[in-house]
Amino acid sequence: MRITIHRGTNQIGGCVTEICHGEYKLFIDLGEQLPGTHNTEELAVEGLTQGDTNKSALLITHYHADHVGELLKARPEVPIYMGETAWKIYNHCENRLTYIPEVETAEKHKQILKRINNVNTFTAGKAFCWGNMQIIPLMIDHSAFDAYMFVIEADGVRLLYTGDFRGHGFRSKALPKLIAQYAEGIDYIVSEGTNICRTIENENERSLQNRFTEEFRKCKYNFVLTSSTNIDRIFSLYHAAQWAGRLFVCDHYQYQLMQIVTKSHETYSSFYKIKGTIYEITKKENGTFLISDNLLRLMKQKGFCMPMRDNDCFWNTVAQFDEDSDQAVYYSMWKGYVASQCSAFNQELKKRLEHYPNYKYMHTSGHCDIRTLEKMFRQAKPKKGIIPIHTEHPERFETLFGSIAPIILLQDGETYDCNELS
Repeated sequence: MRITIHRGTNQIGGCVTEICHGEYKLFIDLGEQLPGTHNTEELAVEGLTQGDTNKSALLITHYHADHVGELLKARPEVPIYMGETAWKIYNHCENRLTYIPEVETAEKHKQILKRINNVNTFTAGKAFCWGNMQIIPLMIDHSAFDAYMFVIEADGVRLLYTGDFRGHGFRSKALPKLIAQYAEGIDYIVSEGTNICRTIENENERSLQNRFTEEFRKCKYNFVLTSSTNIDRIFSLYHAAQWAGRLFVCDHYQYQLMQIVTKSHETYSSFYKIKGTIYEITKKENGTFLISDNLLRLMKQKGFCMPMRDNDCFWNTVAQFDEDSDQAVYYSMWKGYVASQCSAFNQELKKRLEHYPNYKYMHTSGHCDIRTLEKMFRQAKPKKGIIPIHTEHPERFETLFGSIAPIILLQDGETYDCNELS
């Protein structure tokens, strides 16, 4: 078995990893780079974007753009594998993006829809093979629903590829059980390290949900700016609104995403079931939402929570309640989008939020903290090494985890032979 990280050894996002055994190549993720990334070199990967692809396959850990956004660069004959519910969510999002006004961008998303029409889906915990490599997908907790780690084995070498994961979400308690059941005798771990420089522990999603519940009880008209595909956050807000005695109001697109999850064969928890009324609003041609007089009357009577996206339709709706002291706006996304020193800074978004100077920041990370990484490493006990990926500071792994296992620092494009230390 040989490991090549084509991109991602010194950056967050845009990762592309190759696991090779014999003539067979298994690629993991093909994401677009985050805004402001210094590495601007076009990625050309033999067996994936060019050359002989007859024995290549592409695994997708989850549907975030920094892991799947450059899917069209893969040769069309390369088979793609991803989780079934993740595929449904991704398909639904891409379908919506085909209707945006920018013709070139809409066409790109149409091409993505065609490309993923024949995606192969896998089942959590059920092994499948590519060549002589056995792959076991492990469903883990992340801010994308139906995200996966992979245990990959060939010729007695066992590798755990973490993907993006965390230990403070609603479903994180399953992780130690998954490691115990499927990841015994691990030789190598290829691990994300997004938060490797953060010394504080992440707030857990349950605590955040409780804080939202209290806020909704205090304020009647609650607008929460968050990602529509952060499924755990959306359902958390849905339940918090119910506990606070408020309506849950969303647009049809958000409601459909919730329906995909609640109908999923992989959803066993009541947390993802819709047990009360969701009030839908419909977009009009003039860029506003149609809210009937009856619904508006009910919203003002009962109060509500509305998850929102950064577009004119939602901001126009927020403006309808500007004169009311019972209005509250919450920002529930990564701080980097509104931090001027960050490469992903969105000046227009910050300007819109500053119109509401009392807006509240209420969010927690989709990635693991240092404590979670250490616990996972100590439980999995990799015999031969830990390889950092998806991090801007891979050298920190040596300081923090060097006593647990050897830290193998690779450069983009460098190949590591897993039999070197055998």
